[in-house]
Amino acid sequence: MALTLSITYKLNPPSDISTTLAPTNAFQYPLPDASSDQKAYYDELRAAVLKAKSALGEDLTAWRDAVGKEENKEPKGSKKADEEDQDEEDEDEEEA
Repeated sequence: MALTLSITYKLNPPSDISTTLAPTNAFQYPLPDASSDQKAYYDELRAAVLKAKSALGEDLTAWRDAVGKEENKEPKGSKKADEEDQDEEDEDEEEA
């Protein structure tokens, strides 16, 4: 029986986002036979994992770019709150 590395995702983007991207996708990558040479096995396994990571990353990056600014919009804070945040960041940098 051949082993495969499978990744499936289903996203729930905001309904007002118009894109041609599919919200679900599945990837399958064949894994090497464990009975092969140990070094060759781990080299092939690593290659399969890196391919899967790359493909998933490309898909999710495309979604991030498509949804981008529309999702998680936060109202702008007051000027005083922004100044307090800046002061806290400055203090953190001085401590480091």
